Amino acid sequence: MRKEQLTKLGVLLSVLLFVGKLYAGIRVGSTAVLSDALNSLLDVFSYTAIHMSVKLKDKAPDINHPFGHRRAEPLAGLIIAIFAGMLGATVIKEAAFGFFQDHHGINHDYFALIFMGVAIASKLGIAVAYRMVWSKSHSLAMRASFVDSCNDALASSVALIGLVLGGFWDDIAGLLIGGWVLFSGIRVGLESVGYLMGKVPDKSIIKQIEQVTMNTPGVTRFNDLRAHFVGDRVHVEIHIEVDDTLSLRDAHDISITVRYGLQDLPEIDRAFIHIDPIEA
Repeated sequence: MRKEQLTKLGVLLSVLLFVGKLYAGIRVGSTAVLSDALNSLLDVFSYTAIHMSVKLKDKAPDINHPFGHRRAEPLAGLIIAIFAGMLGATVIKEAAFGFFQDHHGINHDYFALIFMGVAIASKLGIAVAYRMVWSKSHSLAMRASFVDSCNDALASSVALIGLVLGGFWDDIAGLLIGGWVLFSGIRVGLESVGYLMGKVPDKSIIKQIEQVTMNTPGVTRFNDLRAHFVGDRVHVEIHIEVDDTLSLRDAHDISITVRYGLQDLPEIDRAFIHIDPIEA
């Protein structure tokens, strides 16, 4: 399944889960289920932003964006984080107020119990689909969607426990869901800011860059290696040292070999090679 189709499915599923959980929460009077419904409402905005970012990210570079539109995905992640922070704080506040009120009885019925079970199963199912696409595309959006779907399944499980136990435990479940949404928002926000600010890639990626460079015939050494994320992919700038007796064409050919070798790495988007002639 393509990323665009999967993100559309994510939006549709979030809408259905929000409506169903809202109805179930009002029907049985459960704080935990209503909190989980608000979590699904956040998913409607989240997956809409992810769907738009996936479409925008794959657009070809243009005159106004010569390096493409790959920052769209972490930008969507930052927007999601802001919504999650606001929603998480609201859910925590409402759940906390519940501790100072008379604990209402919960009207257990089969619809609410069955729907929450369906919600958990559907989120686990779509999480598997996101994981499969992520493993092939290395997409930040698919990774975020996979993690979020797993989190949603966990939140719904907590809500189901609160629904079954009722009373004080229902408020506890709502508080836990709010805290989890807030924590997830902060984590996604910090990660997205790192990509937008051009953070350094992992040491394993740096090691691959060094190996590809030094395994290229004609390269004696390298220096001034710099690498940073531009959106979800890495840009590399490196100075290669070659024999100063080589012709300009031969030195250029070596640099092109290094460039293509680096850009063949799945994490690398662009490589900029500088040639330093060194006396043999």
